[in-house]
Amino acid sequence: MRVVSAGFKAASRQVLAGLAAVWLVACNPAHAGNSKAPAGPDWDIVTFEVKSWGAPVTSWRMLPDGGGSWTEAVRKEGEAFNAPPTLVWHEIEPAAANYIVLEKILRRFPSPVPDSQACTNFMTDAPYGLLRMTKGATTTEISWNDGCMDDDYRKFVAVLRDADAHVANLGRAAPVSRTEAPASN
Repeated sequence: MRVVSAGFKAASRQVLAGLAAVWLVACNPAHAGNSKAPAGPDWDIVTFEVKSWGAPVTSWRMLPDGGGSWTEAVRKEGEAFNAPPTLVWHEIEPAAANYIVLEKILRRFPSPVPDSQACTNFMTDAPYGLLRMTKGATTTEISWNDGCMDDDYRKFVAVLRDADAHVANLGRAAPVSRTEAPASN
């Protein structure tokens, strides 16, 4: 009986040691083989703004859950183009597909992103703005100006337009969450 018991204990220890080894390998990413953890989002938040003559036209914000907001500047019929606008906010409900599409669009950026200041064929008084992409403590800001007509810059602007159109379509379909009248002087 003692021999069977010793053999049983030895076998039990071997099984437990084997299970522990399997568990350690399975939990250690360095030994996970070809399977990789899914990549996280490219950015924690992406924001975009369009201005003309210093006044807001549209802006938007999107989070990795696909939720965010789209804001449009609204002016009364006949009002001067540079009059302070009413800002109308539309809240976009979270949906992962919204963000996935935005990431795919923004991954099409040329590298490096062209600089409108280096433009050789420039038209004044065109819309301009800023794209911000934040990941952790790092924010990448890309200023843009639709007045640059250089071929490489137009390709870059096409990516911006696609991203803006994607979020604007989501925003237009979303309900108005608030309206901010211009401040009176």
